[in-house]
Amino acid sequence: MKNVVELLVETLVSLDIQHAFGIPGKSVAPVILEFGNQGIEFILGRHESGAGFAAGGYAFAGKKLGVVVGTSGPGGTNLVTAAAHAKMNCLPVLFITGHQSAAETGIPQCQDSSLFGIDLAEIMKPVTLFSTMVSRADTFPAILNHALREAMTGRKGPVHLCIPFDVMISPVAETNIHIPSSRLNYAATNLTDVVNQVQAARNPVILAGKGVVLSGAQEPLARFAEQFQVPVVTTPGGKGSIHSMHPQYYGPFGLGGHQKAKHLLESGVDLMLVMGSRLSDTALAGLDRSYFPQRIIQFDISYEFMGGIIQAEHTHVFGDIATNLEELLRLYPNDNVSDELRVGERYHDPLPELQSLSVAEVCQAVGDIIPERTTVFADDGAHGYHAVRWLDVKPGVTFFFDSYFASMANAIGMAIGTKFADRDQNVICLTGDGCLFMLGSEISTCVAEQLPVIFIVINNGQLDMALKGMREFTGRTDGTVFKQPLDAAAYAASMGADSARCTTLSEFTDVFKQALQLNKPFVIDVIVDKEEIPSTLARQMKLD
Repeated sequence: MKNVVELLVETLVSLDIQHAFGIPGKSVAPVILEFGNQGIEFILGRHESGAGFAAGGYAFAGKKLGVVVGTSGPGGTNLVTAAAHAKMNCLPVLFITGHQSAAETGIPQCQDSSLFGIDLAEIMKPVTLFSTMVSRADTFPAILNHALREAMTGRKGPVHLCIPFDVMISPVAETNIHIPSSRLNYAATNLTDVVNQVQAARNPVILAGKGVVLSGAQEPLARFAEQFQVPVVTTPGGKGSIHSMHPQYYGPFGLGGHQKAKHLLESGVDLMLVMGSRLSDTALAGLDRSYFPQRIIQFDISYEFMGGIIQAEHTHVFGDIATNLEELLRLYPNDNVSDELRVGERYHDPLPELQSLSVAEVCQAVGDIIPERTTVFADDGAHGYHAVRWLDVKPGVTFFFDSYFASMANAIGMAIGTKFADRDQNVICLTGDGCLFMLGSEISTCVAEQLPVIFIVINNGQLDMALKGMREFTGRTDGTVFKQPLDAAAYAASMGADSARCTTLSEFTDVFKQALQLNKPFVIDVIVDKEEIPSTLARQMKLD
């Protein structure tokens, strides 16, 4: 008869999970040992939050469940931010935490994770789709079935199981765990109405969000835009939904947006096709309400974010974006559309003229140099919005930026998990000195595993987005400057990573090209001009 952890890990193996992340401890030792018994490699993180982000990256790149383990008590609470990030980015991740003993619940226990202590199951409920403590072994199969369905179907996301030590090693009856299908393969019933509205519209536009990237719908979106001759703009998180040189692409909008996209949205749009966006304030920043469209067709997997900011007549296209776009193209073929890759002109303005190296120059160089089969993670901060504005996404390149939950340093762990999920991808993490102060120790994980991720650290000695916003709207910059700046190259070298420090564009391009050839962990410390103005000032701060 199997015990609980044997059944758990056997199920994960059947889901083709080859890596799990986390930090061990007594309360979770049985599950970590069982990983080894059944061939799942446990990757030791340097902080639970970083390990949780890595599990999110693994889920994103591998299109399967990510798994992260934290101990009872503080090991579990350290996972909260990574769980929230996974929830807001629809990443299916199983968070496993421990508790000393279910049989002794109610008496003082070290790192008590039950309702008599800090109650990890309750703490994790707001940041997951499902969270519970497994207090009895005989209930585990049904609980695991439910958790997997919640994580992997519909609007995907994280789930959390707190499993006490004694329950982990308790026998459980043989049972069949139902493995849910992760892809919705049915199309919406109102696609004909969608086409009729598009063809009748005077000035339609597509606003593409991160849901397009998460669904893998970039190719059908590009073909749909070309077939129906509908221009496309992208939200900050939707950058990469369509390659930057596509003739129907008018650039990014919102924070990090471009004037070309703004002019299009202010040209009298009567129909907006929203694909995979919640229409948050970062997506619509800079667009006056007088320019809001009269009608919206919203492609989404659920109804929960309909009509939040833009009050308009809504048509909801329910289901997976890729599935629905592919069905639209099947129902309304156009033989005149060529399969050949078509490109337009760059939409960029001239680069800013500064005394020192600009982030804009760095981002543009990254877009020019990276090869196909590259995933770029832009971390949260001004550098991320510079990337939205200036980094061109070629066909075959994936771009991920979390502008919604916006957790600093998430890209560091995401990049690591992505490389574990797909060793053939080039993985670039564009991060900042502020982010590196938070979770830069995860670079040590890359070195220990000889994982060739390139970290480009935008270093200006300050929390740039916060500083520029506070200075613009309050005249003050309290708490935004690092009194002791970070030497990112030296920090990386202390962990055993190859590193270099760059102060000019030519230095950066030479080092970046070298790093791409080395196939080793590499950190590029890029010293940039402190006075470069980010586009995030479009999001105003009012104190009255």
